[in-house]
Amino acid sequence: MRKPKIKLLVAAALAVVVLAALTAAVGVWTVSGSGSGNAKALGSPATVTINASTGTADLYPGFTQGDVYFTLTNTNPYGVSFTSFTSGAVTSSDEANCPAANVTASASGSVAPAVTAAGNSTSAQQSILNIVTMSGSAPNACQDVTFNIVLTLSGVST
Repeated sequence: MRKPKIKLLVAAALAVVVLAALTAAVGVWTVSGSGSGNAKALGSPATVTINASTGTADLYPGFTQGDVYFTLTNTNPYGVSFTSFTSGAVTSSDEANCPAANVTASASGSVAPAVTAAGNSTSAQQSILNIVTMSGSAPNACQDVTFNIVLTLSGVST
């Protein structure tokens, strides 16, 4: 009677092995899904702030190629590159002795090379070259005077 019990045990063990193999095969079947997801663009960009900075003193009476110096503070998460400018009002640090009228800036133009600011940063000092002129009749009192020039820059995100 031992043989039928052994055959029964072997058959039961074989059934367990087959069942385990089938379960493992079911566990590795591939599955797919379908549907949709969302992505959203940022809202309106923040304005980049132009901060006047003192650069090389290059103005003297009659000079027509003065430079304007500044840094850019960009709070956007992406970089910006400015390729054109418009200048505005000029003010003098000593209006009484050296009125701002002694200096003019080009009304607008291209910025070459472009000035840039990385996202969420303040740039190193930058400049727009050859746009400031000092009158040939500027008085001696204009020595060491700083002139602030309002700038508007235009460009694109990078």
